Amino acid sequence: MPMITDLVGALMPSESEDPLFVGLNRLVVEGFGLPACRRFEKCSGGLINDTYDGDGIWIVQRVNPIFGAGVNDDIAALVPLLQSKGIPVPQLCRSKTGQYAIEGKDYGLAAGNYRIMTKLTGVAHARVDDIAKIRALAQMLAAFHTALDGVSHRFVHTRPAVHDFYRHKRALADALATKREHRYGTEIEALRDAMERCEKSIPIDDICNGRTRRIIHGDPKISNFLFSEVKEIEYCSITGVIDLDTMARSLVCYDVGDAIRSWCNPRKEDEEPEYNSEFAREALGEYEESSHCLDREERSMLAFSPAYIALELAMRFARDALCEDYFGFDPEIGHAEHSARRARAMLGLCAQMLAAQTREI
Repeated sequence: MPMITDLVGALMPSESEDPLFVGLNRLVVEGFGLPACRRFEKCSGGLINDTYDGDGIWIVQRVNPIFGAGVNDDIAALVPLLQSKGIPVPQLCRSKTGQYAIEGKDYGLAAGNYRIMTKLTGVAHARVDDIAKIRALAQMLAAFHTALDGVSHRFVHTRPAVHDFYRHKRALADALATKREHRYGTEIEALRDAMERCEKSIPIDDICNGRTRRIIHGDPKISNFLFSEVKEIEYCSITGVIDLDTMARSLVCYDVGDAIRSWCNPRKEDEEPEYNSEFAREALGEYEESSHCLDREERSMLAFSPAYIALELAMRFARDALCEDYFGFDPEIGHAEHSARRARAMLGLCAQMLAAQTREI
C-alpha cells in the first residue's frame, strides 16, 4: 500500500507533454470534471496500487485488479459513517458518469480502473520510534472499530479466506508435496517443522472460530496512518487513516495482530526481526482501554493475535518461496529468495512474540 507522503519524482508539463501527465489530466478533467493539475508526483512505498499526488489536493490511483470494482462502492458507503465519528479518511470523487472508478485506457492511460480521492494532511512513517505514536495508533484503531460497531453493511467486494489458517497450512503442505525438487524445498520443509512447533503455543482453533464478526480495516500497518507534522513531547495525533480497500467483516483480532506485527517491529518484512515487547504491551493495553465495543471472547484473543498473524504470514511466504506467484517481490533479490527471507523473518518474529509472552506470564 502506498505511503501518500513519500513522493518520488514529479510529472510536469513540458514541450513534449509527457503522455502520463496528459493522460492523468485527461482523467481528472474529462473523466471526473475537476480542474486540471499543474503537476503530478508518483507516490512510493506501496506494492499494490499505482498512486499519484495531484497538486497536493487529489490522490489519483490505478486500482490493482486484485480488487474488484465493487471495492469502491464499499468504501463510498462506509466513509461517511467513519467521518461522522471523527475518523479522518479520504473522500472518493464521483466521475461525470456517477462512478467511483473509470477505465484509464479511455484517457490514454494504462488499462485499469482509476479513481480519485481527497488527499489528507500528515506524514506517513515506516516505523514507530516512540510510545506516543504507539498510543495514538492504538487509540485510532480502537476508534475505527468502534465507529463501525453495529454497522450492517453488506460488502460488494470480498476476499474470501484471507486469514484461513488451515487453508494456508494445507497450501504450504501441497507446495512441499508437489515441488520437492525446488532449490528451497529442504529449507522450507525445515521452516514448516519449526512453524508447527510454534503453532502448539497459539490457540489457533479458538481464534479461527471466533463468533463476533465486525468491520475491520484489514491492513493497519504503520504506513497506513498519517501523523501530524508537529509533535509535542508526549503527544502526537493521527490525521489520516488510508488504504481502505481491505475493509471487511472479520475478526478484530486479525487487525490488532497485524497492527502490532507492523508497529512493534522496526525491521523490514524480509529482515531479521527485533520485536519490541514494551511497545506491544502498550499497544494492547491502550487498545483495550480505548475499545468500547469488544465482547469478552474478543478481548481474550487479543494477546495471541500478533503471533497468529506472524505465523500465518510465515506459512504464506514459505509457500510462495516454492510456488513463486506472490504479486510483490524485489527483482534484485529474486522471487523465491525474497519470499524465503520473508518466511524466515515472520517465523522469527512469531518466535520472539511467543518468548516475550512466556516471560510475561
